[in-house]
Amino acid sequence: MSIKQSETQSALSGKSILDKSKFNRKFLLGLFASPYSLVPFLVGWTDLLALWAFGLKSPPAAVAGVALILGSLGIFLTRLALGKQTIGKKVVEEMEKEAEAERERVLNELDRKLAADGVQRTEGSLRDLRALAKAFKNGRQWSDTVETGSVLEILGGVEQLFRHSVLSLEKTLELWYTARSMSTEEARRPIMKQRELIIADVGKSITHLGSILAHIQSLGVGGDTEQSQLANVRNELDQSLEVAKAVSKRMRSLDKELAGDYGDLGKVE
Repeated sequence: MSIKQSETQSALSGKSILDKSKFNRKFLLGLFASPYSLVPFLVGWTDLLALWAFGLKSPPAAVAGVALILGSLGIFLTRLALGKQTIGKKVVEEMEKEAEAERERVLNELDRKLAADGVQRTEGSLRDLRALAKAFKNGRQWSDTVETGSVLEILGGVEQLFRHSVLSLEKTLELWYTARSMSTEEARRPIMKQRELIIADVGKSITHLGSILAHIQSLGVGGDTEQSQLANVRNELDQSLEVAKAVSKRMRSLDKELAGDYGDLGKVE
């Protein structure tokens, strides 16, 4: 069985937040859905439709219907002019919540699948990663005293490392299914060897994330200056991301080998 990464990659990359067409649809819905503009429009339209359907001639009713529709349009234009920023912010917040819910759904599904391989280390690693990601998100007091550029740099790097580690765990599951489909132990052994290497790499990333979290939570505490502490955080994060890139390269090479033959799977770059 092959585990598709597209859904997980999409959920972890936050593409739904960046979907401009989705934002535009929700933004327009937010403008039109207001009862102050929607109700007068519906009443005015119903009034004019009833006059046309029954062939009635009532100038006052027709004028009232047109007035309600124009009034609704006026309210809409006013909301567009004055409430654009407020509605836009509300839509972004709603899309962020939807993206977070989708992310959690995908991670929960991966957790369930990892339980099938019989190796507690993989599902335990995913839970550790999720706990660390939550700690980075919730423990943001440190960011109040750190320059914005540094905050974005650190959080961006942490998110990259988290995403890479999750996709690596997904790869271990794919390798497990591949090995299980092999008919001989000789064919399974090199695949499982590579799988163990990836599991070990994820463990190292978890250790690095824990160390980075400890460093940023201690900013301003101790003898070192804040700049020195930030430099240590950046240095460890850069090293972790370089290791992650090397692992990604190895996994891409592994994908090519799996697509061809299994003769070179025992080799380690």
